[in-house]
Amino acid sequence: MTKTKILEFQFNPARTKEPKLPVWLRRKHRQYFFESSRFSPANKTEKPLGNLCLIAETASQDFKARALLLSLARIMRKEYYRFFYPNPADCFKWALEQGNRFLSRQLKQDNNSFLGKINFAALSSRPDLSISLAKIGQPPILLLTNNEVFDLSRSLLQEGSLAFQHFSNVIEGEIKPQDKLLLLTQDIFEVFDEEEMLRWLLPARSTNEIKKIFQQKKPALRQAVGACLIILAKKPSRWPF
Repeated sequence: MTKTKILEFQFNPARTKEPKLPVWLRRKHRQYFFESSRFSPANKTEKPLGNLCLIAETASQDFKARALLLSLARIMRKEYYRFFYPNPADCFKWALEQGNRFLSRQLKQDNNSFLGKINFAALSSRPDLSISLAKIGQPPILLLTNNEVFDLSRSLLQEGSLAFQHFSNVIEGEIKPQDKLLLLTQDIFEVFDEEEMLRWLLPARSTNEIKKIFQQKKPALRQAVGACLIILAKKPSRWPF
């Protein structure tokens, strides 16, 4: 039985004790923080919910903004797999609602260091190839399908005040086998654009092909800081599990 594959790439993470980055690059990113996560079902009950992918970044100097991103990711993961609604997409909406409540509490406590300074993307990819997608800020979110690249982040218009950032709109739909979804931080997206990596990723059909492309572009990626999650769609799993 084939399953959708998820590849996670992190470049020069700040948690490294002895970073090998050149001094100029460390200075450029000294106020920058990113985090990427991918979660899978822990048991048979959670299997219909599929995978949850999260990617976040901030350039805020306030460590509270970094802690907020980590807390938001934990809440999203916990709440997504907490219940099972007849429609798994409702589990995603529930997680977003709880994430928004958490952000609202931060504002009430005068923790506003994250306003206008974070990018956060959340994606649910389920066994039947249905997806749900939401964002805060402007994280690059790409769909590679039929030899074309679509910027899904443009379809997620955010409502309300620009200062009050929260999850608002949700994209729901289905992808096809061999489609690829990419969640990226901004610096990595710029490397992809400069190195024309999307043109090479479009025809890639396996994880090995994708890893070879990243290996070929290693010199350019070595000079970047950030993360990339790639969801490679496979044929839907057969039911029951």
